[in-house]
Amino acid sequence: MQWSKYNYIYESPKHGTLLFNLISGAFIDISDPETKSEIFKLKENPDAYDFSNDKENYDFLLSAGVICENDEDNRNIMNFKLLSSRFHPKARSLTILPTLNCNLACKYCFEEANRRVGKMSPKVVEKLKQYIKEQYVHGRRKDYLELHWFGGEPLLGFDIMEDITDYIKSLKIPFNAGIITNGILLTDKKIQKLPSLHINHIQITLDGAKETHDRKRIFKNGKGTYDIILKNIAKLHKFVEQNKEIQVDIRINIDKESQDQYHLLYHEFKEKYPLFYVYPGIITQYQTCSTTLPCFTDRREEAEFYIQQYEKYGIVHPEFDITNKGMRNCMAECIHTDMVGPQGELYMCLQDVGNQEEVVGSIFEGKNNLRLLSAYCSGNLTFNSPECRDCEVVTFCGGGCVNKRYRNKKYGEKHDICEAYKNKTIFEKYLDLHYEIKKNQTHTK
Repeated sequence: MQWSKYNYIYESPKHGTLLFNLISGAFIDISDPETKSEIFKLKENPDAYDFSNDKENYDFLLSAGVICENDEDNRNIMNFKLLSSRFHPKARSLTILPTLNCNLACKYCFEEANRRVGKMSPKVVEKLKQYIKEQYVHGRRKDYLELHWFGGEPLLGFDIMEDITDYIKSLKIPFNAGIITNGILLTDKKIQKLPSLHINHIQITLDGAKETHDRKRIFKNGKGTYDIILKNIAKLHKFVEQNKEIQVDIRINIDKESQDQYHLLYHEFKEKYPLFYVYPGIITQYQTCSTTLPCFTDRREEAEFYIQQYEKYGIVHPEFDITNKGMRNCMAECIHTDMVGPQGELYMCLQDVGNQEEVVGSIFEGKNNLRLLSAYCSGNLTFNSPECRDCEVVTFCGGGCVNKRYRNKKYGEKHDICEAYKNKTIFEKYLDLHYEIKKNQTHTK
């Protein structure tokens, strides 16, 4: 029997001495002197610890991961689960970009440098239909299709969205769809058509309060877009009141200039649109954005923002739920995920859209760029990375963004792939908040 290396004991200013297991996510309060003494006795010599008269406690500690037969087995199991899910045919989604064109001119857009004029041609649309039929009817994946619409601004290709959706319906494939849109083109007519498109998830982005937003998210003539988007959000909320199966996320982009606006916008929107989920999209230094915006410089600043929002304004961010966060694969790491550009080209990551050097294949020829496939699907195995393998928070981080890791290796870029909680102070603060939120949720049930 072993004391798991994934145990973490720390002194919480609010909650006393806590033991947290990084794999199971179990918290154990060991503040009681007798309990603490027994835990440290177990830690120092687990093989000599006598559980003969305490099978209940033994079973509890084993299920919580505090003790284990072999930590190397735990690591191998985690690695196996990551690998198997990356190559499993059900770890799959289809993202379609009907166009890279956009009706806005946001200076920080990461796609701007690779913008291609036009949208999917009839030839590409027909080939895409054939590709979907081959993959989801004749292929192994027959049970469900997870469809995403992205751009550019995907609503500029609304006719294509309707055409492809009608075709998928004709194949009798169960599916749901989501869309990321700037919200400008969400007219009453399009909103009414959402159910027929099987769209049950929508993300709309704002760039802060009106004045800030209207300087950043602008039309090509320089005019702001805030009032139009808010008007359409109000119409969408009214529609969702009658169609509650649709989830709407309001992403509020936050940089150093707009960070003090977030709590005001959050509470305003939660009051006006109670059915919508509101969250911050932190703008960090990444590719083109750092040249035009006062970005957050690193993950620690991002983490401190989340902590401040909770401590000052009671805003809970999903980032605090860190249990096994790093053990969930990104779409870009899954071989059966398809991201189809307007010319029928295929990508591994949406950050690569429009960059011809990062095309992994096409719907005409399949995925034939083995160099790129292997770089994303197997070249970034977290537990094979020397800097990650023995890191005590690897189960939270998972090795960081796969696209950033890839770009660091291929282009020599200097993206910070480590999460903020590699810093002990931030890590323990996150644990405290996670523990407190879980405790509060238990008490309110």
